[in-house]
Amino acid sequence: MKRVFFHLILCLITIGYKSCSYAGYMKEQVEVAFKWNRVEFVSLPQPADSWVGPYRYFIPENNDIVGLGYHPASGLMVVTLERLRLGVPATIAAFCVKEYRFGSNPKFWAFPNFEIQAMRASDFTSQSRGLSKKSFNQGKNIYNWNSYYEGIYNGSYHNLYQKPINNYKPTYLEPAILAQDPSSNDFRIISVYEVMMDEKCNRAFFLDAGMVQYDNVSTIIQKPAILVYDLPYNGCQTRNFQLIRRVEFPDDLATMSPYSNFHMTLDFQSNQCDDLYIYVANFFGHLIVVYDYKRNDFWYFTGHPSFQPVASESYIVYDETLDFLLPVGIYTIALGYRDKNGDRPAYYVAGASTAQYVVSTKILKDKRKSPTNYNANVFKIKGYRGCFSQASKMAVDYTYGVVFYAELQSRRISCWNVNKPLNPDNIGVIYESDEPFFPLAMFIDSHGYLWFSSGRVVYLFFTSWPIDLNENNFNFYRIKVSDAIKGTICEE
Repeated sequence: MKRVFFHLILCLITIGYKSCSYAGYMKEQVEVAFKWNRVEFVSLPQPADSWVGPYRYFIPENNDIVGLGYHPASGLMVVTLERLRLGVPATIAAFCVKEYRFGSNPKFWAFPNFEIQAMRASDFTSQSRGLSKKSFNQGKNIYNWNSYYEGIYNGSYHNLYQKPINNYKPTYLEPAILAQDPSSNDFRIISVYEVMMDEKCNRAFFLDAGMVQYDNVSTIIQKPAILVYDLPYNGCQTRNFQLIRRVEFPDDLATMSPYSNFHMTLDFQSNQCDDLYIYVANFFGHLIVVYDYKRNDFWYFTGHPSFQPVASESYIVYDETLDFLLPVGIYTIALGYRDKNGDRPAYYVAGASTAQYVVSTKILKDKRKSPTNYNANVFKIKGYRGCFSQASKMAVDYTYGVVFYAELQSRRISCWNVNKPLNPDNIGVIYESDEPFFPLAMFIDSHGYLWFSSGRVVYLFFTSWPIDLNENNFNFYRIKVSDAIKGTICEE
């Protein structure tokens, strides 16, 4: 705890110094692969201005790209669009990279199809008012999370960790409406944040929250689930994708902040495609969820302070019009090199923290140690990345031994070589935007490219503003890992 406090003081002292600012920096090899002002679909199954119950079918101002995955073998680019507002025809969409030139704005088709993702009139009730004719506030909008945490999160610099809220449900989740269509027993794909491409076995993994959130009312349609689809080499041509597995979270986990099962990590144990564990970071429940794919079993870890947000690092300045508190806990997990026993260091960060922690996957794979039956010392601090370095995503390159970070507050993509101590002096920067930049997706493909993206999810989540379709709102970037680290402290 003393070490955490010392870091906070150091960060405050260094505010305004050059070491905390890299405004507008970008390595020349960073390409803007694709960019959009607005999301556009091809082959919508019904007119865009038609209705689903009392609401418009397609509202472009409410469609935001969150997740991103690329499958080089088939040329398929898959994206996810969360349903935080009305008028999102599909929460998973795709396009074929070879059909578009770099720097263009591809149009999307639904993955695997529109029908399985369709909202129904029965999903909405009179309590869910949806999109009303609002006068969107264009002034300064400060979204105060304190009111939603009802005093549990107090924002105090003296209370470095949020108090445990295992039995607490934020008020904006209430009332939670169970929406069921008695005429159908089949599942649907409701609201997906994360996609992970498995190039080893040519599969796509998705996290479906199973719920939608409109106008402060959350509608639970089905349990959160992991979905796995086959990615054939001719998928871009046939657009025929087989569902390999869909597994719902068990009851005890399904009720723990289902909307905040945000990022997942695949940990293969052998050359067998089904011999893997999936680690899911739940940022409001402060959980690491583990799914044993081979044995079809779930468990979770909770209770460690490193899973929780740091109060003094929860404040985010997005642009000149929007500041907000983002007191989120464990946000993303990335795996290091495998040891002689087949275990790996699992690096993880909280969204509201500039510290990085590590735990061996040997612990995570041991169900007997869940949910709190572990020695607290097995979750260890690795170091601090520096002020304003709160990260939303990590990706590891095993050729060079480098971890990349998508940082929220600093608007940058940074790197750290795992062979060096983790401290601000050993953090390199490959990209930083002087425009609003909120990265949520980042990965490294089998061709050695680092991909990352930016979007407008903060507007949808923290304000009542529509996305301005006259602006450049969504960007996909890429750079060769070798070019990204060249000349930086991350290069050996």
